[in-house]
Amino acid sequence: MKLPDKNALVKWLADAKEKYTPDELTRFLVDNKERLEEYIAHIDGNKIRYRFVDWIFSIFSRLAAVADRISLRVQLFLFKIPGLKGLVQNFRGWKNHLNFEELIAFTRAKLYSLRRAPHNEKAIQMMEDIMAFAASHGLDLNKQAPELGRKLVEKKNQMLQHKFFREFSKSRLEQLLAIPFSFNRCIFPVLPDTAFWHRFFEYQERKQVIDIVLVARNGDQLSFRHGHPESIRSSEVVGILRRLSAIKAAGRRIFFIGHHEGYLGPYFVRSVLRKLGFDNLAKNCNTIVGPRMFSNLVLRNGAANVGNLFVTVPSRKTTAIKTEGLAEALQQTARKTRCLIKLPDAGLMLFETLDYEAFMASVVNGNADTFQQNTALMATEQAAELKAFLEAENYGDAMRDFTRQDFELFKSIMRECFLLFPEGSRSHIGPNNEVIMKYVNPKYMPAYMRPGDYIAPVNLVGGADLARGWHLRPARLGICLDDPIEVTAEMIDNYQVEALNVMRKIAALPNIKPVRFEQDVEIETDADFSAMTGNPR
Repeated sequence: MKLPDKNALVKWLADAKEKYTPDELTRFLVDNKERLEEYIAHIDGNKIRYRFVDWIFSIFSRLAAVADRISLRVQLFLFKIPGLKGLVQNFRGWKNHLNFEELIAFTRAKLYSLRRAPHNEKAIQMMEDIMAFAASHGLDLNKQAPELGRKLVEKKNQMLQHKFFREFSKSRLEQLLAIPFSFNRCIFPVLPDTAFWHRFFEYQERKQVIDIVLVARNGDQLSFRHGHPESIRSSEVVGILRRLSAIKAAGRRIFFIGHHEGYLGPYFVRSVLRKLGFDNLAKNCNTIVGPRMFSNLVLRNGAANVGNLFVTVPSRKTTAIKTEGLAEALQQTARKTRCLIKLPDAGLMLFETLDYEAFMASVVNGNADTFQQNTALMATEQAAELKAFLEAENYGDAMRDFTRQDFELFKSIMRECFLLFPEGSRSHIGPNNEVIMKYVNPKYMPAYMRPGDYIAPVNLVGGADLARGWHLRPARLGICLDDPIEVTAEMIDNYQVEALNVMRKIAALPNIKPVRFEQDVEIETDADFSAMTGNPR
């Protein structure tokens, strides 16, 4: 029997609730899981064209994934042949950007971005209610009927993509350029150096960046392009970067804190660090960004050049999310970001030593015996700190859909540097060409930092002059750094003062154009903390 609409499902479930006790009802749901799967298959109702196109894209997506795997195996085979090694390397550089599965996903996104609605929202909500009802009575339908759970997640992700595009892609051009935004992911990997977009930006930089000016805290300026190599090596900026390299080599995490002048400000920070010879600080660095960075293709690929992207939600002061249900979905993603970045060292040790299944069982799913077994070799204080953190953050709930892809990616980049720009919007360029920092949320400090982390205050200007619209224009970049700041528990407790003092320090650094911090527009409310981190105070 088919269930053509939600009303049939409502009646069917209501009759079952009257007929069975709660315990019997859970068994009834298991026995009828095929019927629920059938409902999911027909959840788009009479939208025949929509269902057909979605089915076609699903087929092509699977075929594209197979093609990517075959391509990789062929490359690995040819790579072993000495005469073909160079040719394969060049091909792999282009292939990094021409991923077949991603191309299909990009095309499939048109189906969501150009439609007006999520038309099946109520039906999906009903299925989630059924899953939640079963879970409240001790039945995990995701385990009993994994195909049902997989299809429901897929349909919900499609619905959320509809909402995401409706919120962030306003014009037809933005809709045509829109790319998939996976709500089950919270980390998006950096583009390889060999990728087309990375090479494109490097070419544009070589052509348009007139110079990088190293500015000392006493105001002295030194041209990177025209200065003597020995002067550059002995400059204050390079000296501070050497200290940061030593801090990172000692196993401490570094947060480059700055202001966001222009959409590609984070990219230019990373680019300047690499040009100065500090690839170890920048190559695999992590950047915390809002979802607007993913709203169109060009910015997504440009943004990926700043490093591995951890997703948070935009400031409510600058971006009020109006689409129903979207803010909550983004907050769940932001909670995963916080839970990963804020994880104590004991948790990072488990990431390094456990595989995905063991980590989920021990840390996320709360198996007490497994947790005790995996923390047995830790110091008592470390295990206690980790357990307290997991309980305080409600870690199991926040990370329940933590993906294997995110697990493997975070495992490889969790000790890399972070780029963090605590403004809720780009810095404003004033009438006198001064950079005005605005909408700073001081709760960036307790949201992501732990005692023992280091802050690297960075003042980099010129990004707005260089990146105007779709093109890079000739401009100079100026960079000034202050001494690294070790984060203490007292600083985190007193973040209202300490976090803003860091931003004042950054604004006070000299540069090729002045920077001003407008403190009258900063954000300090608990609601904004919840919006930024997805975690209520």
